Amino acid sequence: MEYHRARLQYQFNKLQPIRDGIFPAYGGNIEFELFSFFEVCYHLKDWVKHSPSYSSLSNVEDYKSQSPALRICADVCNKLKHSKLDRKLRSGSVPGVFMIKSTMTVGPIGTTSIVSIDEARIETERGDECCFELAQECMEAWKTYFILNNAT
Repeated sequence: MEYHRARLQYQFNKLQPIRDGIFPAYGGNIEFELFSFFEVCYHLKDWVKHSPSYSSLSNVEDYKSQSPALRICADVCNKLKHSKLDRKLRSGSVPGVFMIKSTMTVGPIGTTSIVSIDEARIETERGDECCFELAQECMEAWKTYFILNNAT
């Protein structure tokens, strides 16, 4: 189980350079990095449910349903997996696509261009919001869950 919590932290850590405006060195696809984070984040609940070391934690689905960030995360993942929401909405609305705004700076002749990310946003039940802030909120929700359940 610790491996899966570490995977989530790893995916989250990959977002910080992107948020700081640095084009990702992980294949160059910002949407891929965002989807990867939200996918690992959402599926952590499955590892909690099926991990022998967390067998006493039977409340993970209820907790996920009570967390606005984790509900949105669930809908983002379901939409990604099926290209549309084919299950009951967990949040109050269908999440939009990631809206990425970037700037390309071209250097002198013979040098490469630099792409920096200005923002990454998504439309959710709460309106237009920053993908990185949503990711931070998801991380805080999971941290709170493990603290509340004495599973730190």
